[in-house]
Amino acid sequence: MASKGSKTVGPTFPPQASLEHWLDPGEDGRNLEVEDFLSMRFANLSALFHRKVTRKYLLTHGIGLPEWRTMTILVHHAPVTTRALRGISEMDKGQMSRALAVLSERGLISRESDETHMLREKIDITAAGHALYRRIMPDARRSQATMLLSLTAAERKALHSALSKLKAVVEDVEESEWPDERSESTGRRKTARAA
Repeated sequence: MASKGSKTVGPTFPPQASLEHWLDPGEDGRNLEVEDFLSMRFANLSALFHRKVTRKYLLTHGIGLPEWRTMTILVHHAPVTTRALRGISEMDKGQMSRALAVLSERGLISRESDETHMLREKIDITAAGHALYRRIMPDARRSQATMLLSLTAAERKALHSALSKLKAVVEDVEESEWPDERSESTGRRKTARAA
C-alpha cells in the first residue's frame, strides 16, 4: 500500500522495451515481446513525435501531416505522376488520394492529365504551395533541431548509421515472400461460401 501523500504509479503504456531482449533476441526472436519489436517502437515513437512535435507547427499553418509530407516531396521532385509520388512517399493509395484532394482544393498543387496515359495525373506544386512551404520550414527546422540536439554527436552519428542500415535491410526484403492479401481475402471468401 502506498504511503500517505505518495503517488500510486501504474504500469506504463506502451510497455517499455527491454535492452536485455535487444542484446539477445534469439535467432528466432523467442526472447522478444511485442513492445520490443522494432516496428512497434517506430510506430509508437512516430505517433508520439507527431502528437508532441510535428502537429504543433503544422496546426499553426492549418495543414495535416499527410499533406505536409506530400508538399515536401513535390518541392523537390515535381512535376511527378501520382504513382511516382506514392513510391517516394511510401503512403498508401487512399491516404495519398485524400492528401492530394485537400491540397488541390486549397490551390496548393495543380493536377493535370498525362497526355500519354488517360488515367495518370501529373502533380505539381503551385506558387501558393511554395509560399506555404517556406512559411512552415523555419518552425519545422527548429523543432527537428531541438530533437536532434537532445542527443550527443556520437548518439546522432550512431542513430543515423543504424537507421540507414535498417532501411537498407527492409528494402532488400522481397514483397513476394509475404502472402498476397488479395489471395488471402479470396481464399477466405471461398471458404465462407463452401461452409
